[in-house]
Amino acid sequence: MTQLPSFQKTFEVHSYESLYNGQLKPSKLIDYLNDTGENHSETLGHSMENIFQQGFSWIVLSWNVAIEKWPQLRDKITIETWISKVKRCFAYREFLLKNNRNKPIIRASSRWIFYNLTKNRSERIPRNLINLWPISEQETYSDAIQDSAILQQTEYQSFQNSYQVQKEDIDILGHVHNTRYVYWGMDNKPEFIKKEYILKHIQVTYHHEIKYPGDIVIKQKMFPLPDKKNMLIHDQIIADNKHKVSAEIVTKWEKRSSL
Repeated sequence: MTQLPSFQKTFEVHSYESLYNGQLKPSKLIDYLNDTGENHSETLGHSMENIFQQGFSWIVLSWNVAIEKWPQLRDKITIETWISKVKRCFAYREFLLKNNRNKPIIRASSRWIFYNLTKNRSERIPRNLINLWPISEQETYSDAIQDSAILQQTEYQSFQNSYQVQKEDIDILGHVHNTRYVYWGMDNKPEFIKKEYILKHIQVTYHHEIKYPGDIVIKQKMFPLPDKKNMLIHDQIIADNKHKVSAEIVTKWEKRSSL
């Protein structure tokens, strides 16, 4: 039986997944993408549990998400996903999120690495796994705000905050789950950003794992864009005991329209 190159899953936005204004939480959006990708792999006979039992895992290296319109409370949405490229130990997964009128509202790309848990290093993806995946080379989104020259400017507002790593932050691999970094990054935003701006683009790059117990520090820089209305914000998430940047998050925020 020929496998279709893409897989779809439908979600309904619940109250516990929403912000005070009914918008889907950014960290929950990443949860949705994770779940859709995992379910796609399961349909191909390649579940996370299966490869974990064999001593391997997939670890996400980056997210690049562009938002045209955020889902709201009780919205029903469909996420389509497919593999766009496989190269050595890396796999590239795309996502297209549509509303109940089948209109695309969010596009996302992600990069994953195949990891040998016993040897504690990356490993070339086995041919038998690659053969399971129908490949579609179509990419949903490739613009990168992390490369913006604006982030090199010397004038910006800076903030710093700290968090304690909790047991519930830890995933099956024994380190902080990738969605938790997004939660920390969003929770760390000043209140005026949360109320007066809307998140339109989020790019996450993971560098080093964080484990429990421990503390993290978030160093944040805010850069107004030339139009003086919109904003780029660069977050560095640092494991306090290692003094290494564990993840970087760059977000683009647009000023909300006045009523």
